[in-house]
Formats: sequence, C-alpha cells, structure tokens
Amino acid sequence: MLSHHERRELERIQEWFERDDPHLAKALGEVGKPGGWARSRPLRYSIDALAIALIILGVVTLNFGLIFFGAVCLAAAACLHVTRWNDAPVRHRRLE
Repeated sequence: MLSHHERRELERIQEWFERDDPHLAKALGEVGKPGGWARSRPLRYSIDALAIALIILGVVTLNFGLIFFGAVCLAAAACLHVTRWNDAPVRHRRLE
C-alpha cells in the first residue's frame, strides 16, 4: 500500500506525463489487448486448421516430422486461444 505522499507524487508524475507527452501516457496507461495482426480471430482459426491438417497428413503418410510440426502449431494455436485477445474495449489505468 502506498502512503499518501507516495500516491501524491505518482499522481504528479502521471499528470506531468499526460501534459508533456500524451501519446506516451496513453500507451503506458493502456490495459488490455495488444494491437496488430496477431489478435485476429481468422488467424487463430486458420492456425487451428493448419495444425489439424498437418497432423492428419502426418498420420496418413506416417511422416513424424509433419506430426511434430502439427503439434507445435497446435500448441501455438492453444496459446493464442488461451490469451484470447478479444475485441473488448481498451481500458485506461489511473492511479487510485
């Protein structure tokens, strides 16, 4: 827990950042989803489909390299789904 003086100093620093460089203050205050292509839902589903196709192709042809690569793709897809960069609005964090 912060003391009253520490909280006041942090608020003063935050206000200085907001006046001096509002873009930096906004970027530092954002909480939530990262931007960019990695959070797109079609990308996550296409990685799922690619992983399943590689595993099935590897099983049919008995190619263990394809099975392994499909498992790695499936693990990457699982990580993307678990982090679930959904379309929730970005919140801004304020000191309390």
